[in-house]
Amino acid sequence: MAEEEKNKKTEQNRVNPDQRFRYIGFEVFPGKPKDLFKSDQEKNKYIESVRARRERGEIIRDDCTLMEERVSVGDRAIMFLACLLVIGSLFIPWYSAYNQIEEEVPVAAVEEKPLAMVDSMGDSTMVDSTALIGMAMSDSTMADTAAEQMAAAEPAKEAARGNLTHTTDEGDEIIVGLQVRKKVVKEYARLSGIGSLAALGSIGSMVFSSGIALVLTAVIVLIYTLLCVLLPLYSMYGLFGIKGDPDTKALKLKSIVRFNWIPLGLFVLILALSFVGANYGFADPGLYFDSIGTSYSPAVLLETLSWGMFVSLCGFILIAVKGAEI
Repeated sequence: MAEEEKNKKTEQNRVNPDQRFRYIGFEVFPGKPKDLFKSDQEKNKYIESVRARRERGEIIRDDCTLMEERVSVGDRAIMFLACLLVIGSLFIPWYSAYNQIEEEVPVAAVEEKPLAMVDSMGDSTMVDSTALIGMAMSDSTMADTAAEQMAAAEPAKEAARGNLTHTTDEGDEIIVGLQVRKKVVKEYARLSGIGSLAALGSIGSMVFSSGIALVLTAVIVLIYTLLCVLLPLYSMYGLFGIKGDPDTKALKLKSIVRFNWIPLGLFVLILALSFVGANYGFADPGLYFDSIGTSYSPAVLLETLSWGMFVSLCGFILIAVKGAEI
């Protein structure tokens, strides 16, 4: 008797199919759902298409996203171009250094006027040519005195201010005011990624005799340069050389291209070592380049790195990001 009452209560508390459908999925479909088919003809047509696929041995529906290609043709093309970009970056400038050269550039002459009267302080006072002619006609003594003062002051002014004089065909003496400005020109020397490997014999001795931070930086940069050849070739093998079904090839490619994150980690490590700093192992760095300063520092690193290394770094990141999307 007690067992019958217990079963009766269980039947009353049991959730019916409509309630179960409503609450499964956190009320995605609240209430009673509509019929999936608009008519019985549409339902029968769908059932017949399913049976036809079953007879052909196809058990997965046509629009199943699980069967989509995991690595599309576009993704493969982007990763392949990024690999070529990384290898090509080795042939453009990776490093640059410069010397500052000062040049004196003369500026065009100032306004020209005939003659000048020089005062006792050594400055020239320009006067109107008509007034000077009148003064010369009325008082020849004053004109002679002015000419003598001009001749006496001319060498000093030429040395101090760069003023020059010349005489025209009509016999007029002309004062030409010149200015000399200093112009700083940077003379660059650049080195490509491949060129840095060839220059290890000359530059390497100076770098590896410096502080420990600079030595470690040189070793890391050397590894980074070698990875610019090895990783793109390995990634292209993953793109085109792996055999098997599409899912297997995609998983192997994903495991291969993830190594392209390594150069980014190496670049961050290079930046960190630059903050440690190091002294150079050679005397008077200014004899070589002005841009390298007196010691190794973050400013020297960023001043030395050229756009070639940043191009390779962007290529590595692009390959790694595309691999993460697989």
